[in-house]
Amino acid sequence: MNLSPASSRRHLLTLACWLALTPPALAQSATDLDAVRVNAYRATNSTSGATKTSTAIAETPQSIAVIERAELDARGVQSLNDAMRYVAGVSLESSGIDNRVDDFRIRGFDAGSWANNVTLDGMRAPQGSQWNRSMFDSWNLDRVEVLKGPSAVMYGQVAPGGMVNQVSKTPTPDQVQQLRLGVEANGQYSAAFDVGTGTEDNAHLGRLVGLYRDGNTQIKHTAQEHWFLAPSYTWQIAERTRLTLLGMYQKDDGGSTYQFLPMAGTLNPTQYGHMKNSTFIGQPDWNTFDRTLWTAGWMFEHAFNDHLTLTQNARRTHVDSLYRGVVTFGALNADGRTQNRRGVQGTGDSDGDTFDTRLQARFATGAVDHTVLLGWDWQRADWEGVRSAMSNPRPIDIFNPVYSPYSPTITSETPTSGINRQSGIYLQDQLAAGNWRLTLGGRYDWTKDDTLSATRNIATGISQPGPHNVIKNEAFTGRGGLLYVFENGLTPYISYAESFQPATKSPLDSFTQTAFEPVTGAQWEAGVKYQPANVDGLVTLAVYDLRQENMIVDDPVASHRNCGATGTAVCSIQGDEGRVRGIELEGRITPIPGLSLIGAASRMDSDMLRSSAYGGKQLAMVPDLTASFWADYTFQAGALRGLSLAAGARYNGVSYGDSANLYRIPSYTLFDAAIRYDLGQFGSTDVKLALNASNLADKRYVSTCTGVSSCYYGSGRAVMATATFGW
Repeated sequence: MNLSPASSRRHLLTLACWLALTPPALAQSATDLDAVRVNAYRATNSTSGATKTSTAIAETPQSIAVIERAELDARGVQSLNDAMRYVAGVSLESSGIDNRVDDFRIRGFDAGSWANNVTLDGMRAPQGSQWNRSMFDSWNLDRVEVLKGPSAVMYGQVAPGGMVNQVSKTPTPDQVQQLRLGVEANGQYSAAFDVGTGTEDNAHLGRLVGLYRDGNTQIKHTAQEHWFLAPSYTWQIAERTRLTLLGMYQKDDGGSTYQFLPMAGTLNPTQYGHMKNSTFIGQPDWNTFDRTLWTAGWMFEHAFNDHLTLTQNARRTHVDSLYRGVVTFGALNADGRTQNRRGVQGTGDSDGDTFDTRLQARFATGAVDHTVLLGWDWQRADWEGVRSAMSNPRPIDIFNPVYSPYSPTITSETPTSGINRQSGIYLQDQLAAGNWRLTLGGRYDWTKDDTLSATRNIATGISQPGPHNVIKNEAFTGRGGLLYVFENGLTPYISYAESFQPATKSPLDSFTQTAFEPVTGAQWEAGVKYQPANVDGLVTLAVYDLRQENMIVDDPVASHRNCGATGTAVCSIQGDEGRVRGIELEGRITPIPGLSLIGAASRMDSDMLRSSAYGGKQLAMVPDLTASFWADYTFQAGALRGLSLAAGARYNGVSYGDSANLYRIPSYTLFDAAIRYDLGQFGSTDVKLALNASNLADKRYVSTCTGVSSCYYGSGRAVMATATFGW
C-alpha cells in the first residue's frame, strides 16, 4: 500500500462519510441501545494475559490492572500512556512529550518502547535501531492489561517491574457499528470507525477498524498526520476449532514532539524564568518523524475435547522510520537564554517474527483440579539502522526562538545492524483444592544477539568497522503463588517471580565497547484482593520487594562521556544491584448504577544496594509516591438523564533523574475532566457527544531530567471534543 497524505485523507474521510450515511434500517433496535447506554465501566473479572489461561483476576496471585474499552472511551484515551494514568505503580513520560513511542515505567523499571517491551496480543514487537520502535494506536485496542512484577515465565525477556499486554479488537457477533469524529484544541482533527459483520450462524465474522488524524500538536511548529487500517476475520471452522486472522497498516508522517531541553530554564529558572512547555527549540524545516508499521498474523484454537486445547498465535511485524531533529548541545549558555544545538538523523528498518504455541490440559487428581499449560515460543528480530552526524545549526533563544534556514552537511554515518533470537519452553500448573489456589511455573530460555556496527566518513568514503558481538545466553526463570478464596470476597495471596532481560544498551554505550550481559530480577509480593458480592468491583492491596542484579547505570568516571553512536552520550557500566520496595492500593468499583470510581496509590522506596559508585543512592526515575482518583457519574433519571460528569486528579511524587541523584525532580499534581451527553434519550438515536480534558490547568512540569542538556517537559493541557455515532 502506497498512499500519499492527500489520497489517504480522501480515502478515509470518504469511508467515514459513507458510514455516517448508512440507512437507518441497519441500526439496532431501541432495546439494544438501552442495553449499551448504561454507562459504568466495570472491573474485569478475568484476563488471559497473566497466565495465558482464562483465570479470574481475583484468583491470580499477582497484582493486575485491566483497562477495558468502555473506560478508554470514557476517559478519551489517545495513547497507551493516557490509558495508564490511573494505574498504581506506573510513572509516565520518561522522555517527556513524545509522539513516537509509549514510554513508561512500572514499579520503577523501564517497561515501554525503549526497553523493547511493547506487547500486542501476548507477542512482543521487534527490537530495532536507536529510534525505530513500534507504537500501536489505542483505538484498535479492546483492552489494556497491566501485569505487575516479573512475567518472564510466560513471556521470556521482559522487565522486572512489569509489562503491558495490549489486546486487539477482533470480530464479535452483533457488533455495534461506530463512527467517531473529533477535534482537538491544538488543531488536530480526526475521524475513526469500527465496523463489523458476519453470517447468521456466526461461522464467519469480519471487522474493520480505522482512524485518520491530522493537524498541529502541543509543540509549536510541529504537525503530524497519522492513520491506520486494521482488518480482522474469524472463521469458526468447526464446533471446537476457530481461526482469527489479523492485520494492521499504520502510517505516521510529519514532525516529532520529542525534545532535549536544557536544565536551566526548565527544571531551574534563569533570570528570565521558565521556557513554555509548548516552545519548540528545534528546526521546523528539519523536524521529521515518518514511520510505516504493519502487522499480519493469526490466532488459532482447537479443542480436542473438554479437557485438552491447542492454541497458536503468530505475527509478522515490520517497522521502518526516518527521524530528524535538532536538539540541545551542552548546557544553556551563561547569558541564561541562548542554547547551542546539534542536528541528528536516523533511519531504521526492522522485521520481527514471533510464534507462541501452547497445549492446555484440565484434569483432576483426587480432590485437586489442575490446569496445566505447556508452551513453546520463538521470536526473531532482524534490524538495521543508520545514525548520521552533521554540521550544527545556529544557537537559539529558548525564550524567543528565531528559526534560521538549516541545510546540514552530513559528515559521518554510523550503520548498525542486528539479529536477535529467543526461544523458550514454559510449563505452568494451576492447582485448585477447595478454596486454595496454587500456581507453579518455570521456563527455560535460549537467546542469541548478533550485533554489528561501523563508522563511515562521508567526505573520504572510508568505513571503519566497529565491534561485532555475538552473545548467547541461557536462563531459567520460575514463579509460584499461593492464595485462599474466602466466601466474603477476600483473597489473600503471596507470590515469588523471576525475570531475565538482555541488555538494551549496545557495546557503543560502553567506554571499552564491551557487550553488556543480561539483567536479572526477582520479586516477592504479598497482598489481598477484595471482590464484594453485592457491588461490581475489585480492590487490590499489595506489598512487594523487587530486586534487579547486573544493572546498567551511568559510568561515574568523569572522562567517560563520549559514548553512543555519535560519541556524545554518557557511557554506561554494569554490575550494580538495586531494590524497589513498595506498597500499592488500587481499585475499580461501581457502587451504584452509573457511577464508576477508580483509585490508585503507590509508595515506592528505592535503593542501590550494591554499586561501585552509587551505593546508597536512589534508583533513577522512581517517584516516592504516586496517587490518582477518577470519579464518573451518569445521571440515570430525570431531566439530566444521559448526562455524564467526570473528574480526576493525578499526583506524581519526588524522584531523581540520574543514578548519582544530582537532578531532583519535584512533585506535581494534574487534573482531568470529562463531560458527555447521550442523545439517545430522544428517540432511538445512538449519538454520544463528549468533551475530554487532561491537565486542565496546563501545568508546566518536568517529567524527568537526566543531565544539564536533557530535561523533558510533560504533556500540557489537551482538550478533545468528539461525536460518536452508533447503529
